[in-house]
Amino acid sequence: MANQAFLAARDSKSSVIPDRIANQLHMTLGPESRVSVVSDHGLSTAVVYRVETHKSMYALKRWPMMADRSQLTDRHRFQQFLSDAGDTRVPRLQTWNHGETCLESDGCFWELAEWKAGKPIERVGDVSDRQLLECASAFASLHQHSQNLHRSVQLAPGLLQRHLGLQRALGQPDSKRKQFLHSLQAESHSPEADLLRDMSSRALRIAPRLVEPMRRLSALPVTCYWVLRDAWREHLLYRGDQLTGIIDFGAARIDWPGLDLVRSFGTLLLSNDPRWSLGLGHYTEQSPESSIEPKTIQLVHRASVSLSALQWLDWFASGQFDWRSTAGGPWKRVVEIYRQLLEIEKGDEETFRSSSPS
Repeated sequence: MANQAFLAARDSKSSVIPDRIANQLHMTLGPESRVSVVSDHGLSTAVVYRVETHKSMYALKRWPMMADRSQLTDRHRFQQFLSDAGDTRVPRLQTWNHGETCLESDGCFWELAEWKAGKPIERVGDVSDRQLLECASAFASLHQHSQNLHRSVQLAPGLLQRHLGLQRALGQPDSKRKQFLHSLQAESHSPEADLLRDMSSRALRIAPRLVEPMRRLSALPVTCYWVLRDAWREHLLYRGDQLTGIIDFGAARIDWPGLDLVRSFGTLLLSNDPRWSLGLGHYTEQSPESSIEPKTIQLVHRASVSLSALQWLDWFASGQFDWRSTAGGPWKRVVEIYRQLLEIEKGDEETFRSSSPS
């Protein structure tokens, strides 16, 4: 029977902790552990709880059931490797009483890790120079460690995924997205509908120009090793200017390391922010053997933004998300993607004007 200390986490269906997990927490951390829900609105449907004892705090995470348990096991092995290598920003995983870091219960996987203090940067563009340099240094260090775990020259799955994603998204003239955009015409007094229509127009202007460059890039073998891939702003925790935590290894795999820079810098900075060169330059100084080119990072960033815009339109069209629900995190992401599209087109116009003969 679960201890009453867990009742606070049972207020809603999404936050119920099974008795087996509650009992495991008691055996691992002691009977006085207290649990509260931190987040249950992630796009992955994962739920995060804060577990407090009289000495420490931990993050308990409930992952939705994956097709292959070995995926999460491999990601845990990567996370543990970084912790053992001395990267204090990476949460150290705790083992359950059976000696593993992954516990299965009630159709979900559960992990327990040390709690990392800090908060993410609230909005894109709000990052300070010092915070940006901290991010660059952190990934330079993380990538240095990753190469000791695994290193290979191969086609990068993330680059191929973006190329094929652009092809697929642009090759659906009769898709639900088209019907959805047509339905938005009736929303003549809705600023949200106006934003989505304009986002579609801009993404469809930008994306076709990227298909061939991304095809060429994705066909080149590159150095790959374990990377986070989903290193976006919400997964980077700061206390002042110090980066104190890099969390959520749920998308980690062997891939091109530039994806971590595209994702982190691309959610910390707007597309035309001159500090891209500051961050990338600092990363290269900390990781001099890196062959990541700024032009390549910008190309993949543009592809990622336009593909994300089209993906969100498809999610709205299929009913996976409600475009009228503008108070939560999903709509915030859509607005940021739209802002990035505006910045990309603005940069294209300025480049054209500067290169045109006077």
